[in-house]
Amino acid sequence: MGKIPHLDAVLLLLVLAVPATADILHVPADNENLQEAVWMVGPGDTVLVAPGLYPVNLVWPSTPGIKLLSEAGAESTVLDGGAHAQVLGIYTGVDSSTVIRGFTIRGGIAEGT
Repeated sequence: MGKIPHLDAVLLLLVLAVPATADILHVPADNENLQEAVWMVGPGDTVLVAPGLYPVNLVWPSTPGIKLLSEAGAESTVLDGGAHAQVLGIYTGVDSSTVIRGFTIRGGIAEGT
């Protein structure tokens, strides 16, 4: 049997056309360290945080489209800077698809103070 012309190119286009699925990384189930979890995910991925108190001074990665979400809302999920530095430093890597939702943020100190 002869080879169908351009079949390889058509198959390649079909593979490229399949949308990639976004990953969900659970904290603390998949990674106990919230900073590491945020740095591990890629564009469009979600870091889903279980209820609890998280002592953190996060530095946001330069990856657009990350979603940092609480499983149970701000009443149950607290990010606490421990009066050491800002709780969440965002310097680059955000776009209109970046989402941070469902947290009480406390105990931070503004830069330069």
